Amino acid sequence: MNKIAVALLLTLGLPAVAADFDVMTFNIRNSKDSVVGSEYDGNNTWDNRKAIVAGIVAQNDIAGLQEAFSDQIEFLARQLPGYSWVGAARDDGNAQGEAVPIFYRNDKYIKLGGGTFWLSETPQVVASVGWDADLTRITTWVRLEEIATGKRVLVFNAHFDHIGKTARQESAKLLSKKAEEITSGAGDAVIVLGDLNFERSDTASYQALTDLYDDARKIAKQPFSGVNGNKDQVFTYHGYGKEKSEDIDYIFVNDKLAVNSFEYRSVIKDGIYASDHLSVISNVSFQ
Repeated sequence: MNKIAVALLLTLGLPAVAADFDVMTFNIRNSKDSVVGSEYDGNNTWDNRKAIVAGIVAQNDIAGLQEAFSDQIEFLARQLPGYSWVGAARDDGNAQGEAVPIFYRNDKYIKLGGGTFWLSETPQVVASVGWDADLTRITTWVRLEEIATGKRVLVFNAHFDHIGKTARQESAKLLSKKAEEITSGAGDAVIVLGDLNFERSDTASYQALTDLYDDARKIAKQPFSGVNGNKDQVFTYHGYGKEKSEDIDYIFVNDKLAVNSFEYRSVIKDGIYASDHLSVISNVSFQ
């Protein structure tokens, strides 16, 4: 909506209309391993990639990141003063280990609440490991209010285990349960973001989420057209082109949101990959 239209609405005393907004999920590859000498990363070290990642985040209103360590979050926060973030690291509930932070534009949203829970049988226990998972896994959430309209959106960001199939399935069930509890009939719009480490063929995991939420890729008004518009490429993990590609990063929404577009975006600058995952971006509007 342009400034003249907003001014006219205010003059007439009419309620503002919610604009569309861009939301992203992006596994940025952790800085602990993405270093000089890594055979896997090669030249795609965090130091070489970090400015690219900051530029990608800056193109979105809300961004859920995975594999973010404290130094990465601090760098992005410095580079993006127009954004605030919420999140806690998985190993101590503070700054030790991987976090799944949610960045959001602080000129557009006010934070009403937020938190982190562990993907385990004891989600309130810091650093707890669930089921057959190889690693500690977490979900971060935030409730945001759009300043212009007072409309609210509840955002969840998760990183499921890469080894334990039962852990992924149970994590999907737990995330859905916790989302229902936190929503608690409030009528909020809900967005679920994440590197969930399963493909859509894992029906138990997928349906645990789609029983409550819509897969943004499937309901986008503008049909999904593959990686950077290439319909022959449908993946979100690529391992810098060295590994078998996988389609494992998601955006889900509830019926309070309309999905206008959905894309898998590959960014390579001067031969440097932004990450070993693609960014997954959706443009959405309040219904």
